[in-house]
Order: sequence, then C-alpha cells, then structure tokens
Amino acid sequence: MKAYAVLAAIAVGSLATALAKPSGLPAGWLQSGDAQTCEGQVVSASGAPSAKVFSLDCKPGTVGFSTLMQQVAGTDYAGKRIRLSAQLRADQLAAWGGLWMRADSGQRVAAFDNMYNRPLRGSFDWQTAEVVLDVPQDATTLSFGFLLNGAGQLQATQFKLEVVANHVAVTGERGAPVLPRQPRDLTPP
Repeated sequence: MKAYAVLAAIAVGSLATALAKPSGLPAGWLQSGDAQTCEGQVVSASGAPSAKVFSLDCKPGTVGFSTLMQQVAGTDYAGKRIRLSAQLRADQLAAWGGLWMRADSGQRVAAFDNMYNRPLRGSFDWQTAEVVLDVPQDATTLSFGFLLNGAGQLQATQFKLEVVANHVAVTGERGAPVLPRQPRDLTPP
C-alpha cells in the first residue's frame, strides 16, 4: 500500500471515530483502519519492557491495515521537531508494520511518516523504532500510533512523544492534502 494511501485511509478512519464502539483501550487510544480481521487490545506480556502492551493481531489473509492511535491538538508541538518512539515486537508480519505520525494544518497534511520506506517485517523481539517530524507553526492536529499492514501480530509499548533538537534527523516528508480539492473521474475512464 502506498504511503499516501495509508495516510488517506488513516485520515478517513479517524473521521469515523465518532461512530466507533467502545474498544476497551485506555483513554485517548482508538483503533482505526480498513482491515476487518484485526483485533487491537491491551495484553499482559512476560519478557516485555512493560507488564502490559498494546497489541494488533490480524488474522491470516488480512487485506489492508489496522492502527492503534491517538490524536491531540497540535498547539503544544507547533513549530517544533518532534520524535515519536516506542518499543515494538512482531510475530510473522505478512507484509509490514511500523510507527507513524502525522501533523495536520487544518485539512492539509503538513508532515507525515509511517515507516513505509523502512518497514518492519517478519518476526523480531523488542526493539526501538522512531519517527521524527518538523511540525509546522500552523499545526492544528497531531496524530500518531503504530500500524500493521496485512496479517501477523505487532505489539508496542513505552511510547514517547518528545521535542528534540534540530540536529536530530527528520524521518518523514512534507505532507499532501488528505482530500483532493476537486472531484476526479466523474465518468469512468
């Protein structure tokens, strides 16, 4: 799935949060995405960096992605370089997974990284992953979390969202509009 296709799907998914049923996730967290065969939850985990971890478990044959995520006002992060880091562990990722973060200025995606260009694959034990973005001065929303595209299990814990110095390299790219400005292909090509 292309980076901006995942971006658009996350954006559309986050719009549906008002219709979402209670998930049992901690306050502020929600599950979104277009995959219908994924369960997001908090589970106990021995040998993990914390006693409980977030878990995305997608059944074999899963098409699409699922994410556990949060959205916060961009005000406190506007004009700053921000790093999202977490500890991740994977079991049999059929496609890929990773952390993601997006800064929006109104309806415009101003900065975005979902690790699409450096995906986590296969199975691995706990390791640190991070994404770093320059959040624009006019940022209105900051969205972040972890995602799993395809089948497998991806777990995450010990998230940190922090302001970092300008010498820390940015991992993401400038954004693109979430929605097109004009309709396209009104008659099938």
